[in-house]
Amino acid sequence: MTSLILIGLKRVFQQTPGTTTSFQNISIIIPFKNEQENISDLLNALKNLDYPSDKYEVIFVDDNSSDDSTKLLNQNLIDNYKVVFASDKKYPGKKGVIDIGIQNSKFDIIAITDADCEPESNWLKSISNKIDDGNDIVFGYSPLRKGKSLISKISSYENFRNYILYFSSVGFGIPYSATSRSIAFIKEVYYRLNGYSKTLETLSGDDDLFLREAVKQKLKIATFRNGNDLVHSKASKSFKEYFNRKSRHLKTSHHYLLKHKIMLAFWHSVNIFSLYSILLIPFSNWFLFPFVIKMILDIVATQTVQSKLTRDFKWNEILYLQPVYETLLIVNFINSVFRKDKWK
Repeated sequence: MTSLILIGLKRVFQQTPGTTTSFQNISIIIPFKNEQENISDLLNALKNLDYPSDKYEVIFVDDNSSDDSTKLLNQNLIDNYKVVFASDKKYPGKKGVIDIGIQNSKFDIIAITDADCEPESNWLKSISNKIDDGNDIVFGYSPLRKGKSLISKISSYENFRNYILYFSSVGFGIPYSATSRSIAFIKEVYYRLNGYSKTLETLSGDDDLFLREAVKQKLKIATFRNGNDLVHSKASKSFKEYFNRKSRHLKTSHHYLLKHKIMLAFWHSVNIFSLYSILLIPFSNWFLFPFVIKMILDIVATQTVQSKLTRDFKWNEILYLQPVYETLLIVNFINSVFRKDKWK
């Protein structure tokens, strides 16, 4: 199982070109609501984008913020930046905010990130390059910053493991999920899919359920991972924030395509059984072997992949983060069934 994941990742990394030969016109959409504490870091990151200023625009979409987010943005607007307001949304939640940004965009390629994110300098170059290769939708890697707190480490590791699956699934031609922290698509594709009109099962899903509709239409989906094209984001500050985030995200998994549900159910079931097989040792010492083999493979896989994804988890960290990650898969799935969904 682990070897298959690594094969999928190898295919993805081999498909990623190393240079950019063209500069496509790109509209960056950034939805936000009460992001005052993150605006400065975001603006600094955007300022450092290595891309011709006449080839991209940034559209900040305010979803009725009650803090000084918009005031800070207006104080730092430049020629290719603008702020619009999310009034009369066509769709609920974040989807409606993004849709308003798209309606106000002037370019044919849409790139989306969040207000609490910091794109690296080559982010737009990688998007341009992959779209220029003939892809309809592309997404990149968005790591969560690994802090010193336990919840920060858990969030960062979980995000890393999720992206291993996201990228590997693309390598095998069965993409199922991405995140809106680093995703881009051709605007015509958005209209061909009727916007977010077929993804309204949950308030979230502007990324993975949108991808689901693209898979149905057999659109070309790819990933990008070159130098300096990551989109960094902050990990959860508290367990409450973490569980809220995971509830929103996992609610969408209930609406994945059947083949994706089967794939993920099989993968996680094998891993969770192998992990908890250690509890069955009183019945037979043979149950120790699945646990030991699993932990060795997890350590090897993480150490093999993380250099490509700029992570630095030590083997002794993996020994406790991997069991916590898989235990929380169960907790978060149950939580997603009962917790009420909300955008902010």
